[in-house]
Amino acid sequence: MMKTRLLLLAMTVFGLGAAAQTVPYVSITNINNVSATDLAACNDTSSYLGQTIRTRGVVVTPGWATEVASGSVTGGLRPFIFIQDTAVGGQSSPWAGIEVMGVYTASDGSLQVPSTFTQVLAGDIVEIKGVVGEYNGSNQLSLVDANSFSIVGTTTDPVTSDTVALGDLNDALQVNQLTTGEQYEGAYATLKNVTVTAVIPFSGNRVSFNVADASGNTINVSDRFLAQKLPSHSTVNPQSPQTQGSFVPPVPGTFFNSLSGVVRHDANGCTGDNGRGYEINPFDSTHYDIGYAPPYIANFERDPAVPTSNQDVELIMNITDYDGTVDSVAIAWSADDTVSILNMPVYTLPLSPGTTDEYEYEIPAQADGKTVRYFIYAADNDGNESWWPVKPTAQTTPNVEFYTVRDNGMMVYDIQYTLNTNGSSPLAGQEVTVKGVVTSSTKIGDLGYLYIQDESGSEWSGIWCVGIGLNTYYRNEEVEVTGVVEEYYGMTRINVTSSNKTGNLGTVTPTVLDPSDSASYANFGWEPYEGMYIRYEQPNGKLAISQTNLGFGDWAVSENNGAPISHSARVLVGRQSTTAYSSLDAQLVTDTIYASIDGEMNVSPIVVSDTMTFDAIEGILYFGFSNYRLIPRNNNDFIGANLTLDSVYVPRSPLSIIELDQRPLTYYPNPVSDILTITSAQQGILEMYNAAGRRIFTNTFNNEAIVNTSALPNGLYILHLRTEQGLQTARIIVQH
Repeated sequence: MMKTRLLLLAMTVFGLGAAAQTVPYVSITNINNVSATDLAACNDTSSYLGQTIRTRGVVVTPGWATEVASGSVTGGLRPFIFIQDTAVGGQSSPWAGIEVMGVYTASDGSLQVPSTFTQVLAGDIVEIKGVVGEYNGSNQLSLVDANSFSIVGTTTDPVTSDTVALGDLNDALQVNQLTTGEQYEGAYATLKNVTVTAVIPFSGNRVSFNVADASGNTINVSDRFLAQKLPSHSTVNPQSPQTQGSFVPPVPGTFFNSLSGVVRHDANGCTGDNGRGYEINPFDSTHYDIGYAPPYIANFERDPAVPTSNQDVELIMNITDYDGTVDSVAIAWSADDTVSILNMPVYTLPLSPGTTDEYEYEIPAQADGKTVRYFIYAADNDGNESWWPVKPTAQTTPNVEFYTVRDNGMMVYDIQYTLNTNGSSPLAGQEVTVKGVVTSSTKIGDLGYLYIQDESGSEWSGIWCVGIGLNTYYRNEEVEVTGVVEEYYGMTRINVTSSNKTGNLGTVTPTVLDPSDSASYANFGWEPYEGMYIRYEQPNGKLAISQTNLGFGDWAVSENNGAPISHSARVLVGRQSTTAYSSLDAQLVTDTIYASIDGEMNVSPIVVSDTMTFDAIEGILYFGFSNYRLIPRNNNDFIGANLTLDSVYVPRSPLSIIELDQRPLTYYPNPVSDILTITSAQQGILEMYNAAGRRIFTNTFNNEAIVNTSALPNGLYILHLRTEQGLQTARIIVQH
């Protein structure tokens, strides 16, 4: 192993030699340092942002520890390491740490990882040629090319953390404290004497948790590294010493003597972003020093998830204790919504016969439409308490789970409506069957993803559907889907295993949101509209593009083109990848590279500018990477734009098309070479679309039309005649 590392060291030092002559060297401390005046003004931006520099640093997090999956990077891993300024050696210090993303773009456009990147160990000294960037408020170096990363030596100093007061990072509302916390961004830090206040499971079988100090100052403990990956996680790092994760999450009330890890910034507060403030990422199992813990409630199940009025509901769970014995377990529940949570009747929750840690309880059947609320309580022999659903330690009233009795079947509302502060569905992980009206489809010209919605719903009523057999549905059709509810990076969706049309049509009217309403947008105020058909509209005028490029394809609109991001709402189009799920039939993008980089766009890209205005923009509201964004389904969702966009046609459900033999549309010849004659007893609007759904022409139709097809390429075309009686269609073949 030592011979291999020495050979790699010699090769990579030689590889960087030429580049070192042309790219300026900047220390990590100088990259990071921001003046007290700027921080007081809420400006934490590096003065080197966007510049290409060289720097050296001591590796803090070993390459094998990183576990960030990515479908766009060759090999499926997007690795990160943290390094600190060589001037401080192994001792973490203010301004001295930074994150490095180990990915570069190869000459063929693919994203690659340098072979040595995941092989580095703590204490290695590396040289980086990279671009200084910022991701969610945190400084980050991105590699320029294949020769941008090298191991140049090692330090004999042990890599040690810096003890940091939690209150220097965040306050009790988890708002970042820039003036005292920014210096620790990227640093290896240790927090002392903190208590778990909330555990936050989320999509992809991942978990983070919040801890607070004695003053209530709060920070999120996040899972960027192997140390906090659950047993259900299969590792993606080829250098990982494990094939699966092994982390067991704590429960609220768990006291840590200390917690260590690297500090990342997920900006919020005065920055105008909606992140979690500063957060800490442990990268070794020794970073969790537990003092004591309350009972652990796990493997909770409810069957059925949404009952009818003749079904009892069975609750089953396992309860164990980390450092003692379980002393008592109880359940409180009520079907009377006038009873407060603290006054709900309490019942003993017994052990299942023949078990040592499995508890079960049966809630009797209730009337149709009744909502049943409940919570579980457990205490150990030391008096430590825990709750299901989890309850923050400073909160006096328990949280509750709930279900509504539905004799006519589940609604999307039952899946989406949540009392969880992180927005997760109360039915996450459970199989459901639900009906809804299609608001976007996978058809040519549409969004490319299936969303359904309760027809009469106003909030919590839309949801994304993924899985098999979803390509046969059209907008406005009512469909029934069966699948498992899952949280995908904060976005609730159904992974469908079976589905069918009901034969009914429905109409969903978009819910109007004001993109400049910062009070509604902030603090996840738009959670009720996730997955719904939404219309951005300004009450007193047109929408203007206020932010032309927020990164990763996002742009924003507001009441004027100078509005800050805090008073704007995001829009995303032109990207379909493992992390972006927008339309390829909408033209307005932040960069023309999106014509082909994340899927092939079906329309010509137009780069947005702050001169563009709209009467409104419609689409589906999506949540990801800590932000809500509207995803227009195609160009037709840009309403009243002050520029000309390509026409896009979306196929309509056959359920709404009047049969041709009832209202005959005559057309000849077919195939046609140059002149097509069209006749009908009806009058209306005649349109022709190509096979990609792009409209070729539209004209008023009065019983007869002569169409010159001589300039059209060979292929399939669709005729539409829209009349007061309905829609008539015909398939035309142009063949020269």
